[in-house]
Order: sequence, then structure tokens, then C-alpha cells
Amino acid sequence: MKHTSTVLLVLISLNLQAQKKSKDQYLECGFLFGLTNYSGDVAEKRIEFSETQPGYGVFVRYNLAPKFAIKAHLYTGSIRGDDKNSPVLYDRKFKFSTNIVETAAILEYNFLGKPRFSKTGLRNLNFSPYVFIGGGVTFLVADAQYYGPPEKRNDYLTVPFPEDDLPKRLFILPTGVGLKVNMLERFVLGLDVGWRPVFSDGLDGVKINGNPNQSDWYYFVGITTSFIITGK
Repeated sequence: MKHTSTVLLVLISLNLQAQKKSKDQYLECGFLFGLTNYSGDVAEKRIEFSETQPGYGVFVRYNLAPKFAIKAHLYTGSIRGDDKNSPVLYDRKFKFSTNIVETAAILEYNFLGKPRFSKTGLRNLNFSPYVFIGGGVTFLVADAQYYGPPEKRNDYLTVPFPEDDLPKRLFILPTGVGLKVNMLERFVLGLDVGWRPVFSDGLDGVKINGNPNQSDWYYFVGITTSFIITGK
């Protein structure tokens, strides 16, 4: 009987620990609705706001602890650029459009993260900025064009468009910052700002005809909405 009581106490203790742990671990599914932009050979400025395009996607986020979460996402959109936006590049007459689909795994750190529920069982209003970093792959189709006078084509083109050996997929390191708040018991609203170095000059389809020693970047900025589907 004594041994049975001891075993029961151990099982009860383990169960209480598991319940305490599970309150801080839960799964979300959500959406991103936002904008994309780019830095590269067909942009004089770091960001040309007039070329901003829509972007959107889906994600799942698993909250490991109040301050840590992991996220997997699938985002898509397009990026564009045109020499007409730049007084410096205007005479060259290059433009491009690239469709992108990215998938990545992300680690998030929430500076002000706290448990969903207080010790008394009441829901905490969790309002926290966060940073994130991860790794992933972008699949892309780049279409670059020269639209200037035919007689000046050879002044700007080293090779004809489309260039050979342009990448169809690129490794990325999604990095950024955000802000999120648990608005309701199972609804989370957020703002996500991220940049993607692609370690390649082929994102815009302008590589040999541009500056092959300078890598391209692109950016996602968006509102996120997610729903908690597991947990208390």
C-alpha cells in the first residue's frame, strides 16, 4: 500500500508538471497580408517605394515557451524594378519582374513574452515585440528586359536577355522584427517586418549586365493574423 501511494504521488506530480508545461506550449495557424520590395541592380535607392508589390502567405507557429516560438511559413508575391525610377539609371532602360515563392523555418524571441494564463487561470494580455532569424529557400522566375532604342542596346547589354544560368531557387536567411498581441483568447494579431539576403545577383535577372559582385535582397512587410488551435 505504501509503495502504491508513492507511485500515485509520483504520477500526480508528473501530471501536474505536464499540465503546467502545456499551458505555455500551443500551436497557431495564420496568414500574412503585406507588401514586398527589393534592392539590387535595377534600383538606385535601397528601396524604391513606387515598386512595392502585394505579398501574402500562410504559417504555423508553435510556442515553445513564453519567450520562444518556432514558425514555418509559405509566402508568395512578386518584386519589380525599372530604370525609369532613377535619374542615374534612366538612360539604361532595364526593367524586371520576378515571381517568388519562399518556404522557411524561423526561430522567434519575444522580449515581453509571458504565459497565456495567470496563476489564477485568467488570460494574460500578451503584447510583445520580437526578433526572428531562420533559414529557407526561395523559388523564383525572373524576367528582365531592355526597352530602350535598338541602336543603343549594345551600349548597355553585355549579353542578351534573358541571361543564361539564372537561378531557379536561392537559399535565404529570413531576418527581422515584429510585434504581436493576443487580442482575444484564441486570436493573435501582429506586424512582421523581414528582409531576405539571397547571396546571389540573379534575383532580378540582371547579373552579367549589372554588378555581379553585389548580391540582391528582397523584403516582406505585413500584418499577421493567427488562431490558436491547441492548448488550454
